[in-house]
Amino acid sequence: MMRRMALAFLATALLALSSAALAQSRPSAAQMERLIREALGDPQTVTFARPEPLGFTHKIVTHQTSYKRGGIEYSLAVVTPRQSDGLVFFSHDPARQLFIMHRTDTHLLRVSSARNDLTQGNAGLTTWSGPSADNDFSDQLAFWATIR
Repeated sequence: MMRRMALAFLATALLALSSAALAQSRPSAAQMERLIREALGDPQTVTFARPEPLGFTHKIVTHQTSYKRGGIEYSLAVVTPRQSDGLVFFSHDPARQLFIMHRTDTHLLRVSSARNDLTQGNAGLTTWSGPSADNDFSDQLAFWATIR
């Protein structure tokens, strides 16, 4: 009986710790508001040449904000005009010639993901899903949670 109670307590504690870690590894609502304002404050726009792998059915124009860390450039693109699922988090690793993009809604729920391996030319832009996409999305959100 004591052993079961100890295991139940341990499982509950681990779940609580992982939930706390997850909550800390995402930007807060206030951080997101600030980052979106920062991106929209940049007068320069970027048009996505091929937005279809992210589920967009038309040309999208974005305002962006970017930060570099460890040789990787992380960007947040805000689609204009604004739409509820018009946030795109992406990273660019120049050494690997790789862009990774995640389209989200305003609640940071991932809508779609894509990879663009520049070494493969036009064939390198593909949709992406599964555990590796989930993990990368979590990693990118964790990066943005550190931006103050």
